[in-house]
Amino acid sequence: MPNAPLILLVNPWITDFAAYDYWAKPLGLLLLASLLRGGGCGVAFIDCVDRYDPFTNRHPEVIPGAERKYGTGKYPKMRIQKPEAYREIPRFYYRHGIHPESLRQKLTALEKPDLIWVTSIMTYWYPGIQQTIGVIREVFPEIPLWLGGIYAQLCPQHARRTSGASEIIALPVEGLPDKIAATTGFSLRNLREWTRFDWSPPPALDLLSALTYAPVLTGQGCMFRCPYCASGILQPKQQRRSADAIYEDIFAWHSRYGVVDFAFYDDALLIQAQSSLGPALRRIGEELPGLRFHTPNALHICALTPECCRLLHESGFTTLRLGLETTQSERQRDWGGKVETDMFLAAVEHLFEAGFSSNQIGVYLLSGLPGQAPEEVGEAIRVVKRSGALPYIAEYSPIPGTQMWPRALELSEFDLAGEPLYHNNTFFACRRPDFTYDDLLRLKDRAREARRE
Repeated sequence: MPNAPLILLVNPWITDFAAYDYWAKPLGLLLLASLLRGGGCGVAFIDCVDRYDPFTNRHPEVIPGAERKYGTGKYPKMRIQKPEAYREIPRFYYRHGIHPESLRQKLTALEKPDLIWVTSIMTYWYPGIQQTIGVIREVFPEIPLWLGGIYAQLCPQHARRTSGASEIIALPVEGLPDKIAATTGFSLRNLREWTRFDWSPPPALDLLSALTYAPVLTGQGCMFRCPYCASGILQPKQQRRSADAIYEDIFAWHSRYGVVDFAFYDDALLIQAQSSLGPALRRIGEELPGLRFHTPNALHICALTPECCRLLHESGFTTLRLGLETTQSERQRDWGGKVETDMFLAAVEHLFEAGFSSNQIGVYLLSGLPGQAPEEVGEAIRVVKRSGALPYIAEYSPIPGTQMWPRALELSEFDLAGEPLYHNNTFFACRRPDFTYDDLLRLKDRAREARRE
């Protein structure tokens, strides 16, 4: 059998007008690292958006980041040239993360890898991927380099044409061991762990330079198929980890590293969680008091019964985000049938009765979707404000492959199919005479004002 390969995993730079570490870690890449190590591979890891890189934080060209509550914070950043697609946006454009020279130093300090694997997230962050791969190619020009992740899955043709990667990887997890064996000649020893999410080991969070918080994933997939969402494309299967596994992961990161803040990454955290998350939270409330849990991904309002809300409060949930989206009943039916306005108002009352305060309950409202009017969003802001919760505008981002994608292509005057930069919700590519860019900015201002009040 050939020697175990060394596989380098890279989390690339973010290129955007703004970026914030709002409990954002490359969890998929860290899960992959754990599976690879369990299979006998050597693993190296470089995080290009590491907020704690010493070289970067001392460099005069870098605008330093900043610490915020519960382990979150601003990334360090460097101003770079704005892409032509964004020339009319009156804002500076940045590369967020470590200084390029720091990346070169990290690469040259490594033993030569047998395979390099770069991940991706937002489709419109692809310039950061291109720049990351460009530096890697300076140091390791002949090593096979794979690109995976969300951008690679949603825009594979664009990624093949422009990223600089040797291959675009969009295989399901269970197909990766054969691909790795064909490339490296090495057969992984833990094939069973690759076949089901609930059999996989916990993510390799020890590879991160600092654990100010830990990401937690209790399940994959979502039972709903909302027309604007890519969850069903990226994770078509619904799988959940056991209550014991959820508890053991949280206990391990708390006991080994003193982690207090945990962020759930699930698309459907509370749906069908009676036998997994529920028992884990009851045990946490009894045995691990003082932990704080955060839900940057929206919770499904239909699951917020009085009993559920009490359990969330008793087990340490601190930051809640709810997915109301709209208060228009017809839109609620068209956008997945998950919630009704009366259901939302009752859920907020349940949360208050359980002991949550207004500043803990944020509500996401979608804005700028095809067919939506600004007045609808304004009314939703008023409803959320009257409920006592805090409204947050979630600007529409057109996503390839979703049910709403063809309508976005028809509506937008921009080349959404050919240029992923136009997917950026800051750009608002689906602007139109009855819902202008200025309308969107005014709605964001109204939501901010409502939160201040």
